[in-house]
Amino acid sequence: MSRITDTKYSRHHSFWSRLLCSVAGLGWVLTCSAQISINEYSAHKGIFDGEEESDWIELINTSSSPISLGEYALSDDPTEPDKWPCPDYVMQADEILLICASGLDLDTKVDHWESVVLAENDWQYFPGNSAPPADWNQLGFDASTWNVGAGGIGYGDGDDNTFISPVPSLFMRQEFTIDDLSHIGAAVLSADFDDGYVAYLNGVEIARSDNLFGQPPGFDTYTTSFEEAQLYLGGSPSYEALSQEQLESVLIEGENVLAVQVHNFSPTSSDLSAIFYLSVGISDASMTYAPVPSWFDYVGGNQFYHTDFKLSPGEYILLSQSQTVVDIDAIPDDLSYGLSRGRSADGSGSWCYFEVPNPGLPNNTTCFEGVAAAPLFGLPSGWYASAQSTTVSSPGSTVHFTTNGDIPDTEDPIASGPLDIPETGIISARAFSDEGLLPSQVVDRTYIIGQDNHELPVMSIKTDSLNLWDFYEGIYVSGPNPDSNYPFFGSNFWQPWSKFARLEFFTGDQSLVAEEHLDLEIHGGWSRAEPQKSFRLDFKSKYTGRLEVPLFSEKSQIPDFNNLNLRNGGQHVWSDKIQDALISRLSKDTHVDYSAYEPCIVYLNGDYWGIYGIREKVDEHYIEDNHDIPDDQVDLLNAEGVLAGTDEKFIADYSYMMNIPAGNVAFYGLFSTRFDIENYIDYFIIETFVENLDWMGIAWQPNNIKVWRPQTPEGKWRYVLYDTDAGLGAFGTAPSQNYIEMARNPSQPNMHSELFDRALDNEQFRCAFTRRYADLTNSIFRQSVVDAHVESMSEQLAPAMPDHVERWQSPPSVIDWMNAVEFIRNRFSVRMPYARLHVNTTLELGGQHDLTLDVEPAGAGRIQVSTLTPEDYPWSGVYFNGCPIGLEALPDSGFVFSHWSANAHLPGQVEDASLSVDLEEDDLFTAHFTTITDLEEESGFEALLI
Repeated sequence: MSRITDTKYSRHHSFWSRLLCSVAGLGWVLTCSAQISINEYSAHKGIFDGEEESDWIELINTSSSPISLGEYALSDDPTEPDKWPCPDYVMQADEILLICASGLDLDTKVDHWESVVLAENDWQYFPGNSAPPADWNQLGFDASTWNVGAGGIGYGDGDDNTFISPVPSLFMRQEFTIDDLSHIGAAVLSADFDDGYVAYLNGVEIARSDNLFGQPPGFDTYTTSFEEAQLYLGGSPSYEALSQEQLESVLIEGENVLAVQVHNFSPTSSDLSAIFYLSVGISDASMTYAPVPSWFDYVGGNQFYHTDFKLSPGEYILLSQSQTVVDIDAIPDDLSYGLSRGRSADGSGSWCYFEVPNPGLPNNTTCFEGVAAAPLFGLPSGWYASAQSTTVSSPGSTVHFTTNGDIPDTEDPIASGPLDIPETGIISARAFSDEGLLPSQVVDRTYIIGQDNHELPVMSIKTDSLNLWDFYEGIYVSGPNPDSNYPFFGSNFWQPWSKFARLEFFTGDQSLVAEEHLDLEIHGGWSRAEPQKSFRLDFKSKYTGRLEVPLFSEKSQIPDFNNLNLRNGGQHVWSDKIQDALISRLSKDTHVDYSAYEPCIVYLNGDYWGIYGIREKVDEHYIEDNHDIPDDQVDLLNAEGVLAGTDEKFIADYSYMMNIPAGNVAFYGLFSTRFDIENYIDYFIIETFVENLDWMGIAWQPNNIKVWRPQTPEGKWRYVLYDTDAGLGAFGTAPSQNYIEMARNPSQPNMHSELFDRALDNEQFRCAFTRRYADLTNSIFRQSVVDAHVESMSEQLAPAMPDHVERWQSPPSVIDWMNAVEFIRNRFSVRMPYARLHVNTTLELGGQHDLTLDVEPAGAGRIQVSTLTPEDYPWSGVYFNGCPIGLEALPDSGFVFSHWSANAHLPGQVEDASLSVDLEEDDLFTAHFTTITDLEEESGFEALLI
């Protein structure tokens, strides 16, 4: 949430904090002697349940006896006090119970873990030299003829209790009994394997390795990569948690069966390992099944109960008993990140603030009455022609300040008088109360002296200097463990570290429109090794929330953002800096999903940090922003695995289409029900036209692939275009390389390349791809269109480039930058003839021909050709013989279509407005229109002759 105010963290004076035993005007009576009460809470997250961080609430039983929570409820809405009924959990005397306020609505939690399937127990197994019966993984399958042996089962690496001869695959099953489902709150599969596997519970797939495909994989299917077992090396297995849906629908009381098929990497694989455990989270202290193995260190979700709401400053938190409110607090606006609100002593004192939250523990630390008022600056952030000075004050407090991004503490200088600002820099101030209040939140001001922003937006980022430059913890430095060779893997800047930071955002007209708290990370691939590094900005709800600024003119419908990338130009940091952004801009009017772009200038802790490109981060929030689909209802995958949701549907769709012959007349229809066909075709055209080397496994492992779908029955997969830095000859590739063929058969085949290859063997898809390829080369890749975009984007950066070059010498000079931009412009014209040639030869077409369109009289109408409708005539484009194109004459207002002129493809005038033409030579098609008045007069005259 964007906040522009010096009183953002004002002291809370609500009468709610002085509640005694009644609540005026709401019709409630609080039970002062309530034995269950709210003890502490945080509205800015602070505890993790598995990978999810959430707000939290602490309840306490202040009585001397156990009390069931069955009659209690929690809520954030005074009009609905029983919003979330508490589970029927018995709190012991003086017990403190921690509850996540996450919105997930979970009324079971895990007390401890037990194992229901142990690898070392006996399994029924079937060596995969042939296929087992189709129902081998079902509960009722008769496996009495199968071999029996203790796990692990396999050969070659010394971790096997049962040895088998080398095989392509192994099928194994173990039955187990569940006594009472009501005591189970979670389940997890522990998998130690070599090389890949698929696991089933009662015949339903629950987990698989990322390197094994097929639905199901055939017995002779090999994995796409090798994987080494870990336990015998002293490592840990992988953990695959069952979803809540799987837990409720697949696991049953009584008999169950865990079935696993394990596959080798190749016929010559030297080993195979199959070691699997299934463990369940028990919701009470009872012991029913086997203890988990000693190495079991899974920390999953369901450690806590979860309410169906979250907490927010300015709202309420209340506890009711039998619909009678027994405890309530108005969540103050100044309850910021890092603070909690609670009672001292436990359960009975007045509401106050804790500087150090105590989730799940007694409140025995200092509790403060409030928060000091934020300091006020006499001079606002902004641009100034010469040196300035400012005052900083906060009544009743002593203000300490820093100028290096550090959050001030009492060891820093005191702002006792005017502070001089001789040059560009920042001042960070914090008020320390003389009245026993908590210190205020930090307030930052940025002063840019004698420098220009050249009408570009500006991001002024502040963070503790150690977050950037500390040898061991700083995210911008090499640190203690860098590799000696570029790109210096092992360096701190390669670690996935996030650091707390603050931001002021200025628009191009130098207006300050947002002040935010966020997490700051280093972003990118090998460009991390460059002196100017890319950043990732994560505007988390536990801080100030989303950046509420409509950043991108090309996507003005998106008003705010959860995540952003600040790109240094990627692999073009030392040259043009705009290639990926240019390709995205060119793709704006296609069906692909792409990352919007806006250039900006960055200041880091007051230092000029150069030109960056603001880009959307492609994650589940991107899907919600661009398609209005909730971020928790999305399957999002990249080349390495799952980013959100699950990959089960993609694997199923891949397997289904790969089992349909491309020549089947139903192929295209079946494909288009699973994949957004317009998006799919445009995506592969753009990637192959620009020759993206770092994509699809062409040069190395599959990379820069993201695909998503809404989790609905009719949801279709869509590809997202991003990171095309390795295109347009950036890595020395020749414009003559056939990227259609390379995407079909890359050096590292994968599901995406195999689907593309299969689709192009289908005649209907091949012609749809051909026609659209021609359309895009005749439109977005037309040289005049490319030139216009290059000119617009480079002109936007040109005034700011001398400052950037002076700061980084990357590119070495403005002339070098201009030459790099010109290289991109020229590359499109050089690429075009080869790209069209590859379409013709690879797809076995009959050659390319020039198509010219014209209308008579001028301005009377337009002509749609394939998916394009040109505005200006005469218009020319190039199309291919072998895939007929559609032409349709479209009259403008006041006109009607009359006829097409005769030409090499039309033996005479044609009065049908729609044509299907298979171009056999260059030709001109002219559509003739007549005015409605002329038509009416002609019709009237003909009537007189009758």
